[in-house]
Amino acid sequence: MTAAESTSERRYHHTSSAYVLPNDAIEQNRLDAQAVAIVEMTGGVPCLAPIRSMTNVTKAVDVGCGTGVATLQIAGIFPSAKVYGLDISLIPEAVRKVAPANIVWAVGNVLDVDHDKPGDDVMSREIFTSGGLDYIFGRAEQSGLSTRAGTDAAPIMKDAGLEIISVQTFEFPFVPSRKTPNSQTMSEYVQAKLVPNYLELLRKMLGPQGITGDELERLTMGSFRDITSEEGLHQKYTVTIARKP
Repeated sequence: MTAAESTSERRYHHTSSAYVLPNDAIEQNRLDAQAVAIVEMTGGVPCLAPIRSMTNVTKAVDVGCGTGVATLQIAGIFPSAKVYGLDISLIPEAVRKVAPANIVWAVGNVLDVDHDKPGDDVMSREIFTSGGLDYIFGRAEQSGLSTRAGTDAAPIMKDAGLEIISVQTFEFPFVPSRKTPNSQTMSEYVQAKLVPNYLELLRKMLGPQGITGDELERLTMGSFRDITSEEGLHQKYTVTIARKP
């Protein structure tokens, strides 16, 4: 079971996960807004893989499902499949109440799965069974984040024996830009929902490194200035799709 701890007026995951963002109602609202913005940015579809043409799908897993938005969509596409929504925090009760019967919600950290030492939790028993899924584990960096994960996914998948179907790159903008019309909702989301969370995000990331007080405030203000400094400023958002040969 995942408990929670409250720090600096926000509630956080009480787990060993390196994930630094909160898990309270404010964060759930941000995740919902982010899901809508990502769908618009990627062309209006929740998943870029050709899943609607897939047949005989019996199991699907949404790893890091957040508030369960995408899990509900996947369950609707595959009504005959058992669809698992996995996250390190409980899914909001309102979502659990409207979820179809083919969804199973699970609480756990995917990085804790060890096939050499299987546990008695739902991840080992049902989700990540031997031969049950093809997946890639990425070792998190110090803060649980990797700036190279998206770009590096294709060669890692290829080395694992998968066939690369497509690699698509999108612009995740920090400010509205005429150059990226499909990302207007994303830029509005960043300014309204993400930027206001930067202070708390940087506090959690930099605090363990001894950066607090005036130094933390200086770096935070510098971050605010840099990410809103010019039109077209963005980060890469890469989607890599692969399958068994």
